[in-house]
Amino acid sequence: MNLPVITDELINSLDSVFPDRHPDLSLSDREVWYRAGERSVVNYLIEQQSRQKETMLSNRVLEN
Repeated sequence: MNLPVITDELINSLDSVFPDRHPDLSLSDREVWYRAGERSVVNYLIEQQSRQKETMLSNRVLEN
């Protein structure tokens, strides 16, 4: 699936809203899993952004 360009600004914003931290064990299991899912999306976008940057770099090298 081709995603739109994922910017550093988007990643930084999502990372501040959904930080990578240990779950608060005072929350219900459902809430812990919900928050883990939110973070999973951020991690997915970070990985996709990394792949986009690699692809752009490879394309630039091939053009030269």
